Parts: sequence; structure tokens; C-alpha cells
Amino acid sequence: MSMPQGRLVRIHPDHPEPRKIERAADALGDGRLIGWPTDTGYALACGLYNRRGLDLLRKLRGLDAKHPFTFAVANLSRITHYGVVENRDFGYLKRMLPGPYTIVLRSTKVVPRILHNKRKAVGVRVINHPVSQALIEACGEAIITTSAVIEGRHLAYPEEIKDVFGHALDQILDVEYLPANESSVIDLSGTHPKVLREGLGDLSWFEH
Repeated sequence: MSMPQGRLVRIHPDHPEPRKIERAADALGDGRLIGWPTDTGYALACGLYNRRGLDLLRKLRGLDAKHPFTFAVANLSRITHYGVVENRDFGYLKRMLPGPYTIVLRSTKVVPRILHNKRKAVGVRVINHPVSQALIEACGEAIITTSAVIEGRHLAYPEEIKDVFGHALDQILDVEYLPANESSVIDLSGTHPKVLREGLGDLSWFEH
């Protein structure tokens, strides 16, 4: 495995070049970490079964072992592989996704095996960004992701991500400046839906 380079890979934000997407997917498949754009800003990512990558993400972000990671998936149907979706919740999901929402669900049996803990809930996203969507499709499975944050500050420029995290990343998919925001977090794991965090995305229709 080659050493991380943290190289910036300029990619078209609306029509990502397939060759660049395939190279990023190969990096994730080979156990390397990348930086990538999402609809809420830049984030760090690793492959689904990359245990060392998960540990490194925690170290880079200064997160403890209990901090939840987000599973970025291609579409609504893939959510059910990782989270338990009740019939009553499909209407919510269809209204929100794809979009800047993190959905908390009771985890299926595959999640503890992936995360190597006893986590009973999982956060999932269907990201509304062409680069993110193309990369998830190329990987053929979920991508583990966490915001590119250092000391509470969201990094909005790829050069900043290179300076802070580049030593641990294979590449950063560069769409130039990307406003840093937070997703709205909706908990559907209990009896009644709850808004845990108000971020991007319309919540006016949601019964708090």
C-alpha cells in the first residue's frame, strides 16, 4: 500500500469525471482515507470494512470510541441494509432524501460487525451531491464518513483539509470552496420521530 499523499484532485462538482471517481473508489477499497465533498461541506471518508480507517478517523478528529459515524448510502432502499425502517417512517424518508439530513435508526445486525461495537443505532445519509453520489455508486456499498472538522471548525477549502489532514489521506476530491454546514439530525429509532439537531434542510413540515 502506498503512503498517503493528501493530493488535491480537482473534480467537476456537477459532472464528476468517471476516471477520478474510480481512482477514489479504488483508494477506499484499498484501505485508504480520502476527503470528499458532500451537500453539507467537506468530510473525511473510509471504506465500509476498514477497521484501521475507523480508528484513524477517530484519531484525526479527536473522537472517542462511542462517537457515531455516519453511513453514506446510495438511495432509500440501501438504508434498510443498515437501519430498521418502520412503515410509518417511509413517508418522512421520501420527503427528506436525498438531502442534508442524517437519519438515526435502530441498527440492523450488520452494523455491530462493521463498527466492532454493540451500537444499537446508526446514522445514515443519502447525500445530495453529484460527487458523493457517483463515488458511493462506484464503491457499491456504504461509505463511512465524518465532517472535516478541527477544534470545532468546519474546513471549507480543500487546501485547509490538505494542511490539517493531508498526511493521513490518499487524496482530497477538490470542488474548491464548499460552504461548511451541519445536517439536520432526525431520530426515527424510537416510538415518535424527534429532531435532534436543526441544520440544513426544511423542517417546517416536521412535528417537533
